[in-house]
Amino acid sequence: MLKSTLEYLLNLFSQHASAVELYEGDSFILPCQYNTFAPSVPLDPTLVWTRHDLSLPVVHQRSLTGDELTDQNQRYRRRTSMKTDSLRTGDFSLTLRNPITSDSGTYTCTITAFGNTRTLTAVELQVKDF
Repeated sequence: MLKSTLEYLLNLFSQHASAVELYEGDSFILPCQYNTFAPSVPLDPTLVWTRHDLSLPVVHQRSLTGDELTDQNQRYRRRTSMKTDSLRTGDFSLTLRNPITSDSGTYTCTITAFGNTRTLTAVELQVKDF
């Protein structure tokens, strides 16, 4: 029963891919939204933003207890954030402050619950200098 409930909930997430271009310096929000028709976020979820082209791919990680940044890639320290109520509201968007050209790449938003992982969105980010 629990597994079928999880599969149902994970299937309610929308999966999108998008491409964005921006210039260095401004903050940017990488979008990742939970399907608002879902009854609630699964129990004990972990939300992770990654860039798989990096040797340490974790850009930002969040669980119900808050941000878990011990495995975060150093280049993103103190430059990323998520809303504190993101796992309750379903807004998993990531704010990236002061983007630089080396931040260009594909960012993936995934959720893991009950041992199952699902990709919610992928955003191709291109940061240009002035």
